[in-house]
Amino acid sequence: MSVQSRQALRLIKLVAEMRKNNYPNAQNFAELMRQADVDENVSCACSPRTVLRDLAVLQEDYGAPIEYDASRRGYFLCDPQWEFSAPIMGDDILSMTLLGTKLASDFLPEPLKTDVDTAVAKALSGNHSDFFDRATIETLLCATTIKATVDPAIFKTVFDGWRRRQVVILTYRRPDGREDGKHFEPHIIAFHNGIWYAKGYEARTKNVKCYAIQRIVKADFDRTDAFEIDRKLLAATRRNGLFEYPRIDGIRLHCDASIAFYLYEHQRSRKFKIERQKDGSLIITLKPAFEHDVLRWVLGEGGKIEVLYPAKLREKVAAAGKILWERNRKKHAGDDC
Repeated sequence: MSVQSRQALRLIKLVAEMRKNNYPNAQNFAELMRQADVDENVSCACSPRTVLRDLAVLQEDYGAPIEYDASRRGYFLCDPQWEFSAPIMGDDILSMTLLGTKLASDFLPEPLKTDVDTAVAKALSGNHSDFFDRATIETLLCATTIKATVDPAIFKTVFDGWRRRQVVILTYRRPDGREDGKHFEPHIIAFHNGIWYAKGYEARTKNVKCYAIQRIVKADFDRTDAFEIDRKLLAATRRNGLFEYPRIDGIRLHCDASIAFYLYEHQRSRKFKIERQKDGSLIITLKPAFEHDVLRWVLGEGGKIEVLYPAKLREKVAAAGKILWERNRKKHAGDDC
């Protein structure tokens, strides 16, 4: 295995350990990788000094928001929403997938977890399962916490439809309770913010759909209809994220001095421009961002952030603030009665 691929394996595992809140440090992570080398034969043993270099790579090359917790003597991700796109080296894809899939299996529902573990065992013994194909590696995304329960049988049907490039006939329950029938090509299976999603096309069209798997109430295969994984959709999803919301460019915010400390701490990971003011407050310019994310952030700071640009975002913040004030004022008045 190449040096680059061994590093990629370590980076995947290091991020996973931090996502699990295991607070890895150079010494204990080096021991963990040595044990993984023995148990899984993935050639990823390293020294504590190498681990420190890997941490620097994650921070400098990938913008990982990593901090050290002295009380726990380990590193953690101060921004749990940060997503890591691990590098993949062509000839070593199988070895990388073995480690990545072993990590992912911790968060898969049964009976899929057992299937994954069996496939890993077969691959390690030299009997490579068709589970480990290139599309699988490029589209399987995992995280660490499950916020919504998924029916195991439905999950397995959707997962197998994706793996085998087979159209799935599903019944989808909307948030309002209505149910719709769909013929769906699952090109991507993703685990995002604690929820499993399937992204792809309506069968035989290019209409992009993204379904929360826990809202699928019935799923079966259309055994007469298959599809090919669309690499352009994969590339677009990597570039723009799972949900294709429009981003706003040039957002400028005036932030109180009382929150300046954490803005400086997050500057490297979020890559925004900071202009310090004489009174200690900051004017920051964000890189292109989703409007709803910025709106939630501004409101969450309770008046410590003022939107300078664009005007439409400023108006939306003001309107939302007015609604919050009205609702809470009425509730407070009722409590006093």
